Amino acid sequence: MRRRSMLLACASVTAGLLLGPVPTASAATTAPELVVAGGYGELSSGLLSVTARSDSAVTGITAHLYASDSSEEVATVSDFRLGSGSDTDGRWVTTAPLRLAELDTYRVVVDLTDADGDTSTTQSATGFEYWRTAELLDFEVTPEHPDHSHQQVSVSGRYTISDPRTGLTTPPATDSAVQIVTSNWGDPVSARTDTDGRFALSYTHTYDGAGIVSPQLELPGPSSQQGATAYVSPVRSTTRVLLDTDELSTVEGEPVTVSGRAEVMGEDDWEPLAGATVRALWDSDSGAAAVRPVTDAEGRFSGELLMPRSGTVQVKVLGGTYLDVSGEEPLRVSVARTTSIGSFTVTAGTNSRLTAQGRLYTGESTPSDADNKVRIQYSTDGATGWTTVTTVVPGFGDPEEGSLFQGTFTAPAGQGHYRAYFAGSADWQTAYSEPVFVQLP
Repeated sequence: MRRRSMLLACASVTAGLLLGPVPTASAATTAPELVVAGGYGELSSGLLSVTARSDSAVTGITAHLYASDSSEEVATVSDFRLGSGSDTDGRWVTTAPLRLAELDTYRVVVDLTDADGDTSTTQSATGFEYWRTAELLDFEVTPEHPDHSHQQVSVSGRYTISDPRTGLTTPPATDSAVQIVTSNWGDPVSARTDTDGRFALSYTHTYDGAGIVSPQLELPGPSSQQGATAYVSPVRSTTRVLLDTDELSTVEGEPVTVSGRAEVMGEDDWEPLAGATVRALWDSDSGAAAVRPVTDAEGRFSGELLMPRSGTVQVKVLGGTYLDVSGEEPLRVSVARTTSIGSFTVTAGTNSRLTAQGRLYTGESTPSDADNKVRIQYSTDGATGWTTVTTVVPGFGDPEEGSLFQGTFTAPAGQGHYRAYFAGSADWQTAYSEPVFVQLP
């Protein structure tokens, strides 16, 4: 049996030699794929990287560089090392920085070869940014939390320049413009670097809330720079308002002067608050009125407020970038409204009895019970020595048409002059009728 098996095996080998190798399925060929080519690390390093993948090890990489505005080849480089990944899916980097004559964003065309002998030639979707890079050092913004007493913010730093054409040296960016973007409304503030690349400036932070400070070095030609941003957050201080008086009076149509002093809490005690806006507001169902004076260097403020009616004015310091709103201080303002007496007559009856009547005009409303009284007064000469002979209460009719009043009394003498007198109050102006001469029969 063993001899038979050996003979069969020999026969099989002989047949194989006569017939040739047995055919197998054809393997699919895949060309290497360029993913991207461009800069590696810092823009100013001058290193070119190629990211590629293939079904077998990538064995050859050649990069062709072209200026952005020309079809003429500027450089060819084939010295690459594997920087990361694997030889079938990785990122390769030039072994030495490229030293090109001009700054530009170069077009890159890459030839790839893999271990299977497959090749491809592809232009990268991105270019090789061969630019200068500005680096900001020693960047400082102080204070980061300005307050009412320290609103000036200082910004400083130092710029160096890396240029891929000259290698790894980083000279200072001398005599270059620096634009400082802040959250303040308006244009950026600017400075200029000295021979060491340093710059410094100050600005008043007026932005109400946390804001940014971000410098930018102005560089001609293709360039990039590391961004740097600081955040400035103002601190608000406590404020208060002190009124010169808590009560004022005036007549209808005439303003009152609201005055006092605003203060801010300093490091140890209250201090005069200059340049702050103080609001005095009266608001009621009858209307509203307001005045907004600004404090002087001593914290003093004064403003005229015209109110049509009596009421309480609330006075406070308005808040801002560095100020908290103060508590409200009440100011009572009495406005004496216009009144008048008309249609006043005095009629003689029997037994020296006189009847006086007329109308009290008080505009849109009627005085309160305490104020709603009209005095009938007597004078012998109609000019001096007026005395009250009776007091009457006007009715509660339409005040614009006049509230009717009437009273009967005994005449103090056979003849004389009579008038009606409304004493008024803090809310109502005084009113007199025209004198009336009465001769008893």
